[in-house]
Amino acid sequence: MSVSHWDKIKLPGKKFLIFGIILLSLVFIFTPAAMVQFFCLFFIFIFASSKLYSEYLIRNIKVKRMDCELRVFRHEWVRIELKIENHGLLPAFMLVAGDIPGDLSVIRMTKTFCTLFRHTWTYLRWEGLCAERGVFSIGPAVIKGADPLGLFPFHLTAGETTKLYVYPSVRSINLKKIKGTPLGNIISTNPLFEDITRYRSLRPYNHGDERRRINWKASAHISTGSQTQSCGLLVNEYDAAASFPVMIFLNVGYNAYPKRNRRQALERTIEAAAALCLKSSRERQTLGIIIYKSCQDEGICVISPATFTLIPILERLSALDWSSPADTGIQTGDPEYIYNSLMTIINFGRQLSYGTRYLYVGPDLGNEAYITLNMLKKHHLSLEYLVIDEKTLLPIVPGNSPRYQIKESGYEII
Repeated sequence: MSVSHWDKIKLPGKKFLIFGIILLSLVFIFTPAAMVQFFCLFFIFIFASSKLYSEYLIRNIKVKRMDCELRVFRHEWVRIELKIENHGLLPAFMLVAGDIPGDLSVIRMTKTFCTLFRHTWTYLRWEGLCAERGVFSIGPAVIKGADPLGLFPFHLTAGETTKLYVYPSVRSINLKKIKGTPLGNIISTNPLFEDITRYRSLRPYNHGDERRRINWKASAHISTGSQTQSCGLLVNEYDAAASFPVMIFLNVGYNAYPKRNRRQALERTIEAAAALCLKSSRERQTLGIIIYKSCQDEGICVISPATFTLIPILERLSALDWSSPADTGIQTGDPEYIYNSLMTIINFGRQLSYGTRYLYVGPDLGNEAYITLNMLKKHHLSLEYLVIDEKTLLPIVPGNSPRYQIKESGYEII
């Protein structure tokens, strides 16, 4: 929640106030009639009081944004809420409050007309449809008001905005396990995968349990005699987990995609990467991503596999801009461009830990590139390819690595 400071204030009545006071003062000085002088003083008092009233409202009307940051998936609704408060002792009449939606597609947008008495507040709520992926700025809020006589209206523009992250659309993806290798870190019932760093609980000793699993301190508290009985011993239990990190290589090089339906293919590829991230998160996986636009340093973004990386990755995907070519002068399907992306995949793959599942998401690289990538298997990596291509692809590429064809539309990715 953030309280606004006014970034912009418009007071159209300033010239009117100065001109009116000067004129009435001249009439008061040069007119001997007592009644005329009385009315001059009366109107001077009205003008000054209205001006002070308007200034007082400006200093005591505040706007609070209930959310500084919002996160939502594409094609979902987002709800924006603001709280308009009157901190002063004087009531604020004829207030009109609205918000600027920015680039959002707004369907339910209404202005608030209200009167705020002292120390009261009201809410401004509206909803927008997030039709496009990206990072948007919502606001600033605008409030229009005036003194009770309407002589000195004001126009207030708040300085605070709400940052909105629109993630890629939620899609369904189902990848089969290769040779029993799980997709990331998963809980296992096999005691061979027990992780002694993940303590879970204590249980009574059973015949055949190893002595090193006995918790002697806990057992001593419940021991009733000098002779140790099996019912008086407690054994440590640990969570069992098989650890196979996931690393996604997302190729969004502008020139790597064919000109026909380039925009749709790029967005669909980003949705495929987001679907893999969400699937990994549901299965408690250690997840990382490499976003590749060009062979230049500024064209590569790397988030190493670690815990709690889902939100940073989705934020990167929402802010990803592929609108301009990263490598000028390189044509679609150029061998040099394919070679650069291939070497980047290999260089990063050599740095991955044992058992990592390396997933390529992007356009087709060609059979020669897949044969070259097989060299990563000596680093004990599992290779898979999610390719968006109009042609029918073979399910297995040279080297027995599975290749999936990304559907160009629909809820399911493959």
